[in-house]
Amino acid sequence: MTNSTQSLLNTIDQLKASGVTPTVKVLKTRGPRKGETLQRDSQHGRGRALGGVKGGDRQMASNSVGGGKGGTITKVCGIGQSMVSNLSKVQSDYERQVKADRKAAAQDRLMDKIDEALAL
Repeated sequence: MTNSTQSLLNTIDQLKASGVTPTVKVLKTRGPRKGETLQRDSQHGRGRALGGVKGGDRQMASNSVGGGKGGTITKVCGIGQSMVSNLSKVQSDYERQVKADRKAAAQDRLMDKIDEALAL
């Protein structure tokens, strides 16, 4: 019998002597979390690796040129592909939208306070 088991039995005996009936609650077994099961290169009963590092898996470039994973030479083809021709208009439109959003948020907060005051 291990020390922890013996300690638990001694505690149960002390509780019974003082008139308390101890109960044991068995907890459910926790399932695996995301990423705790099928990892790359792990052995699952067959005694061999599921994956491996191939020659094409190594880093091919020292710097990333585009919007891909690090070390890739991927052409940028998304939002930041080229500079807009009317940058000042885009900036002023953005500032106007930010002001309108802040004003609307402040108005929502004010209306919430009014609703709370009327609810009392």
